[in-house]
Amino acid sequence: MGDARSHNSVQKLCTQVNDMLFPEQTYESFSSRLEGPAPTDSRKRLGTFLGVFVPCSLSMFSAILFLRMGYIVGFAGVIEALFMFTIAFFIVMVTILSVSAISTNGAIEGGGAYFMISRSIGPEFGGAMGIIFFFAQLFASTVYLLGLVDALVDSFGNEGGNFAKALPEEGYWKTLYGTALLFLMLFVVIIGAEVFAKTNLIIFVIVLITLVVDIVNFFVQEPITDLHPPSDNTLLNSTVNLTYTSWSTDTFDENRNRNYTIDYTTMRGTSFQVVFAVLFTGYTGVFAGSNMSADLKNASKSIPVGTIAACTFSYIIYVFLVIFIAFTSSRLLLQNDFLFLEHICTVPGITTAGTLCVTFSASLSTFIGASRILEALALDDILGQLLVLVKKGRSRQGNPWVAVVVSWIFIQALLFVGSLNLIAPFVTTFSLLTYAVVNMACLALDLAGAPNFRPTFCYFNKYTSLIGFVSSIVMAFIVNPVYASTSFAISVMLFIFIMFRTPGSSWGYISQALIFHQVRKYLLMLDSRKDHVKFWRPSILYICKNPRSCIPALSFLNDMKKGGLYVIGTNICGDISETGFVKKIEEWNQAWLSLVHMLEIKAFVETTVDQNIRNGALNLIMTAGLGGMTPNTVVIGFYDSAESTDFLNSPDGIPSRKQSFMRLRRTTTTVERGSVDNFPEIMPHGRQPRIDVNSYIGVMRDAMALRKNLCILRHFHKLKRPGPGMSHSQFVDVWPIPPHNTNTHIEDDTTSMFLLQLGCILHMVGSWGNTKLRVLATSPSTEMGSTEKVQLQGILKILRIEAEVHTVVVPDMFTNKTDIERYQSLNHTIKENSSNTVVTFLYLPRPPDDIADNEEYLEKLTVLTDDLPPILLVRGLSKVTTSEL
Repeated sequence: MGDARSHNSVQKLCTQVNDMLFPEQTYESFSSRLEGPAPTDSRKRLGTFLGVFVPCSLSMFSAILFLRMGYIVGFAGVIEALFMFTIAFFIVMVTILSVSAISTNGAIEGGGAYFMISRSIGPEFGGAMGIIFFFAQLFASTVYLLGLVDALVDSFGNEGGNFAKALPEEGYWKTLYGTALLFLMLFVVIIGAEVFAKTNLIIFVIVLITLVVDIVNFFVQEPITDLHPPSDNTLLNSTVNLTYTSWSTDTFDENRNRNYTIDYTTMRGTSFQVVFAVLFTGYTGVFAGSNMSADLKNASKSIPVGTIAACTFSYIIYVFLVIFIAFTSSRLLLQNDFLFLEHICTVPGITTAGTLCVTFSASLSTFIGASRILEALALDDILGQLLVLVKKGRSRQGNPWVAVVVSWIFIQALLFVGSLNLIAPFVTTFSLLTYAVVNMACLALDLAGAPNFRPTFCYFNKYTSLIGFVSSIVMAFIVNPVYASTSFAISVMLFIFIMFRTPGSSWGYISQALIFHQVRKYLLMLDSRKDHVKFWRPSILYICKNPRSCIPALSFLNDMKKGGLYVIGTNICGDISETGFVKKIEEWNQAWLSLVHMLEIKAFVETTVDQNIRNGALNLIMTAGLGGMTPNTVVIGFYDSAESTDFLNSPDGIPSRKQSFMRLRRTTTTVERGSVDNFPEIMPHGRQPRIDVNSYIGVMRDAMALRKNLCILRHFHKLKRPGPGMSHSQFVDVWPIPPHNTNTHIEDDTTSMFLLQLGCILHMVGSWGNTKLRVLATSPSTEMGSTEKVQLQGILKILRIEAEVHTVVVPDMFTNKTDIERYQSLNHTIKENSSNTVVTFLYLPRPPDDIADNEEYLEKLTVLTDDLPPILLVRGLSKVTTSEL
């Protein structure tokens, strides 16, 4: 009975886990995952040996094993050749460790290396490197195909064929042979990966037999002294004898050191970089298995095991061949007959058969890999409409035949280059760049410390990834700095292009994890006790009522923050325990994030829930920010019942951003567009605000009690941002004198200094620099006005603020008048001087201590600001300027 209950509990737990991880699948499919992977895709039929080890081994042997071993040893010598193979093996092995870690951290689908990179570090890096790797596979396939053609012509060419002189060699005949072989590959690839795997097994057996025969041949073959250069070698006379010495220490001594001379196939000089570029094409097959990920039964298991085994196997073979060749073949033979292994073999035709098979298989493998990467790029919509046909072109069995045809067209075009050694540097550079990014992806995942990065393959760490990344980059620039720089530049351009055109993905972005990691570290280092006025900048908390009517203010405050913190705070009135209320909050936050993205402002969004609006505002003021990054300035809207404008559906209110705004509306995703439309409608004209006067002024008092500077916005629906093509001067006006007192020494008045600082900051930002900054003050007489002007100019000079200073004479402003009348007079004065003013900064009087005076205080503010341009009423509580160094 207990066992039954335990089983039911486990089954229930498994069902819940399945619902979270695989919502489209049943519990039965999940339980099959626990018992072992049971693929549902009909393409997933290949195991570790056929799906990974065989294609990887054949790709690593490729054109190097039988066609270029003499080239490598002949020019580089034994010491440098072994050094080159060891470097290549080391780079590939540490890359395999990274590949294995990534591939065992989750389910892998089609696309191989591209899929792993894009899902690990996001679509921008992944897409850019996927395109680069796609072309690397195309170049590699072309290299192997040209090696196949070379072997074919060497065996059956009408000038120097070893077995029959049947095939023409001159002109474009080699390109024609390559085209015919490529068409045969196209037929095999279109049929499907399973046929390719069965073909590969046969080829692998033939290559192993050939390899055994050639190794045995080194021990049984007698010296040969009458070998002649091939017909395409124009550096030596065809009558010159080339020597196979068999085992000889003198031959080994001759081949010990490097001897870089002319390559007879390209008629160009050789060097370490050139030879390494050719050699490394034998190590570009490390992804041959992972490129088949869509066809593997268990990719997470097969890729690490098969790739490591294939890489180790090929390295051992290469090391033995270098030593055997160095002891038995003269340098003259190695440098002037790259196909010498066939010519010294005791079994005629066996080396040719192995060469034809291994190059055919390697070219076919990279051909398939390229098509699978292109298919994955299309399915991920990385290049949009450019790959729409590739996305749709799949057979009933899931074979991406359109991607295959497109890859075939590219390889066909590359065949016209005609030289294996000329294309090899491209293959090496692109492959090294891809290896670098794979290592970078694994390094980034490890450094980010994300708990969900826990691969089952544990034989790696951040140091192996770092070494792999650095060594790949260094070797890419050593091989060919021009190609490496070009590849890097192309990658950057692709990254930028994809970043701007690709919609957001659900894969996750490693950049977000790294940013979180670094931001947390630096936030802990940011100590508010070390703040200094010299480095002060406005950090704004804008408590917003309704985003529909606040869009101009949102953009304006984004300009005014001058690199400071910008938090948009909102309070939702309600009870969080209500049914559906949490979902409402989530939708509200998503809508805000979408709006912030659409307006291109740099702000954080904070939401509180409280039935009492004042309490909600107080929560925002107290909790906004994090650590040492907290707002120092609170901004609120004005208390009135004026008609509001719905800027979200009518961007005419912000003319300078109208086209950009409409463009953003068109390009924003449907999800974002829908969430923004969920904002509540604006308050009808004449309807009283939801907050009462006492609570509103209470918010002001709360902000000041918490030592926050305070700003109140009014008339921002009138805001017309300045532009470069203004027909007349426009002004940003600052009135730093308090309306109730003209005897204030503004250098001692924190609010006056704050006003000047905000005006100066706004004038420093973007298009606001096209305006003129004016500092204005009222005076009862001309004489006093002149004195005030001189004082203001002196203060501005000390503060290093460039502004025009104007004093306005109002003789009877402060005599025999009530407060309301004085405010009306000041309002009239400001209005007369604001015909071309874009925005005005005014001194905000201190809120009354007695709650009974709140109505009168608000009436004064209303009278002061009626019918004016956009107004900021400002109250400063902290020192924001200094004249000290």
